Amino acid sequence: MRTTDVLGPAATEPRPLPHFYPQSMVCPVCGRPLPPGARFCPSCGASVGGMLGTEERKMVTVLFADIVDSTALARRLDPERSRELLGAFFDAAVEELQALRGRLEKFIGDAVMAVFGLPQVHEDDALRAIRAGLAIRGRTRRLAAEAGLEEGLQVRVGVESGEAATGVGPAGQLLVTGAVVNAAARLQTAALPGQVLAGATAHTLTTNQVSFGRRRRVRAKGFADPLDAFPVEGLTTRSTRRTIPFVNRVSEQAILGQSLGLASSTGKPVLVTIVGEPGIGKSRLADELAAGMSATVRILRGQPRGFGDSSTFSPAAAIVSELACIEPTDPPEAIRRCLRELVETSGVQGNLDRTVEWLGLLFGVSGERREESAFVHDVQAGFISLVDALARDHPVALVFEDAHTLRPAMLDLIERLGSPGRRGPRRALVLALARSELLDERPAWGSSSSNAVLLRLDPLSTDESIHLVRHAAGGQVSDPEASEIARRAGGNPFFIIETTGMLMTGGNGSGPAGRVVPPTVQAVVGARLDALPARLRDLARRISVFMYGFDMHELAIVDPEATVGEIEQLEEAEVLVKDPHGPPAPGWRMRHSMVKEVAYASLPKRERRRLHRLVAAQIDAAGYQTAAADHLYLAALASIDLDPNDRSAPNEAADALLKSGDRARRRMESKSAVDRYRRALTMSGAQEGWSVREARILAGLGESSYWLGDYPAALEVLKRAVALGEAQDDSFSLAMALRFLGDIAINYEGDVDKAEKLLQRSLEAAERLDDSWAIVRSLLFQGWVPWTRYQFDAAENVWRRALELSDPEDTWARVRSLTALSINRTEMHDMEGALKLIEDAGKLAEECGDQFSVANTYVQKARVFDDLGRREEAVPWFDQAVSIFAELGARWELADARAARGIAKRELGRLDEAEEDLRFAIRIAEELGDRQLPGWTWRALARVSELRGDQAEAEERHRRSREAIVRGPR
Repeated sequence: MRTTDVLGPAATEPRPLPHFYPQSMVCPVCGRPLPPGARFCPSCGASVGGMLGTEERKMVTVLFADIVDSTALARRLDPERSRELLGAFFDAAVEELQALRGRLEKFIGDAVMAVFGLPQVHEDDALRAIRAGLAIRGRTRRLAAEAGLEEGLQVRVGVESGEAATGVGPAGQLLVTGAVVNAAARLQTAALPGQVLAGATAHTLTTNQVSFGRRRRVRAKGFADPLDAFPVEGLTTRSTRRTIPFVNRVSEQAILGQSLGLASSTGKPVLVTIVGEPGIGKSRLADELAAGMSATVRILRGQPRGFGDSSTFSPAAAIVSELACIEPTDPPEAIRRCLRELVETSGVQGNLDRTVEWLGLLFGVSGERREESAFVHDVQAGFISLVDALARDHPVALVFEDAHTLRPAMLDLIERLGSPGRRGPRRALVLALARSELLDERPAWGSSSSNAVLLRLDPLSTDESIHLVRHAAGGQVSDPEASEIARRAGGNPFFIIETTGMLMTGGNGSGPAGRVVPPTVQAVVGARLDALPARLRDLARRISVFMYGFDMHELAIVDPEATVGEIEQLEEAEVLVKDPHGPPAPGWRMRHSMVKEVAYASLPKRERRRLHRLVAAQIDAAGYQTAAADHLYLAALASIDLDPNDRSAPNEAADALLKSGDRARRRMESKSAVDRYRRALTMSGAQEGWSVREARILAGLGESSYWLGDYPAALEVLKRAVALGEAQDDSFSLAMALRFLGDIAINYEGDVDKAEKLLQRSLEAAERLDDSWAIVRSLLFQGWVPWTRYQFDAAENVWRRALELSDPEDTWARVRSLTALSINRTEMHDMEGALKLIEDAGKLAEECGDQFSVANTYVQKARVFDDLGRREEAVPWFDQAVSIFAELGARWELADARAARGIAKRELGRLDEAEEDLRFAIRIAEELGDRQLPGWTWRALARVSELRGDQAEAEERHRRSREAIVRGPR
């Protein structure tokens, strides 16, 4: 059993998912047990109620395998040994069938019947069935050798494809009936010992992938005419490689099936994170799960692509574009029309126009907005609304590959999808496939979900590795070679598959005696690339500069002479795969990240620089500035290595990274902004040559660090931004940097006098810019100086001016001005005025759909009710705000809201709940280094102790309150 952790917000011990159900209740599709009252199968996701009493016609492939002369074998062996041998045969047959997506139908004496094509039909069902027959034959022979049987052990196998009726039998089991079942059984009877015999339809479906012997004519009971039968001689190399079985992940597959069932039956999503080293089988595990799901389960793959307005949310854009049939070349109006149709047909609840606008942000068709601070919240809200609509009545599986490479905001969205919805059931299985770096970067990953499962994929055992080698090599490697490959691979399936591929294509030596297994998977991949013809090898290297996939139009950027035929040859060589989830135009991608990394490493740096610049120019012209900046950065890295004195590429990259960093900062993608600003600085050269550009990079980096709560880092870079901004006389960087230095002075350093000077300088710089947006934001910060000093009339004047100067389109500033004025009116004891102001702010926030602003207005409205003594009315508003802040991951705001709610609950006599809220607020404030919350929150906690009659505890909490106040704003 692989290491499995089941995480919950309050759970410290693994919590197993339910999987023991009454055997009398089985799924009509996959035949596995069902829990009482289940609406969906926990293994395949099929609708239970909808299948009962129905029939369906499907194109399936049926396999029969029978031990030759089992009666004589039973006479020769002791009954117990005979039974053990038969049990071992059944176990081996079932293992091979399941590894190739076959569904065991039943055992008939010493024969096995299986069906391929349930619950979903796949185009290679017939090929997989034939391969399963060959695998069962091989396992049976080895089984006899291991048992020491002198006479050996043989099987007869029959395989045929055709239309069958599937229905539910009296006991609730799925029955497959039709002529194809009888034909496969008759073929098995007619097969020679050790022979796999395919019928006419199975032969037609696999004629290009399987080598067959001469046709036989078989007289079969129940058939008027003889049956055509074709002896299977073997698989072609390509077929062998395309149908490599999935080896020994049974426990993991069962857990995934149970997780899907839990999400389906409870309406609560399950977040499953599959962690493992490169090549360990994460993607294959997800693919096998998808292949075995019922057709009622919608599978959405969040695979990043090279188009979309936000590289941060590229996986979400990929899902939406697939659902809405959006192509990269579609004009804005066509995209909006597709999104409108998707939203309407999916049953999205609420404001449909707003949801269309939010989803349009993924593609840059929602119009230019100077104030983009709600971008992240809006995208997440739109995507979650869509998923909730799709997963309300039927299960949905979302798959996100390479999660460790995704941006923080996208990871936040994945975690939110794995948390229970606020608007009804969310029957979603959310799969995140990642390397262990994800957990290193986010140790609390999954803790916000009530159902979170962590699967760590361990390496295969030696026996499992040898078994995979035999399958992957199609019998073309010797036992010593198989053992050597297994030893070198260390249980890594990708290493095994790459090595066998190299040996089968003659990529390392000309014969068995000259074949050497390279020591590392990188060396194996390198050897396979080196074995390609020079033209294909060079093409593969050029393709490696693409971040994700590509189509022929994009390929022409890096290689105008490339042809579809050459791409197909790279497919045949297992370098590329078609992207089945890409846009309608044919697209491809590197088969594995390791192949891409090795190919890129072999690309000369001058060529890297040239190609990245070409790609950047093309995608920048198409409006994808962030992706263009990434390519320019890689071009600059290559350029610096080639000639450190050539500043053209680094300067180009620094300019692009500043633009993309500014966009991320405006959208509150703060971690992404920090990354881009830091990379921009590395491209900026020696500090003595820095100018206005670097002053603005520093200012943006400081603001982004501020929003992340990293005040020490923010202080350091903001001070540098001010010094450089003053030297360059740049009012823009000064207005921004001084604004956030002022706020840090109040909330972190606790120095109001210092804050006053800094914010005044920020306002003066903003006024020199003559930019109302900058002026309003400086005023919003500046108003807290007199407010902190209890100078409420002065604060009122500052915030009134901010409101008057706010652009009618600047909803963010208007909501915050009204909220600040409401808070101020509360302190002035004008409760009716405070309530009117916050209701106006709430209406504006609701109209623009900014959930962060909405939650802020809820908190203030609740506080007004609390001050009015209407605490029963206040608590629901607090509850809504807490729910939104928790979903958005806004930790300071969440702490503030819970502290205020704790006070309201205390006054209502709900002391335990009050204690929990207030303690939570203090813990978060201390983690963030905040100096405002602890003082009054400790005081509120002391009052809880007093109400309980615990004077000693109350005094201790008053002492903590006094200490926090001393450290707080002065």
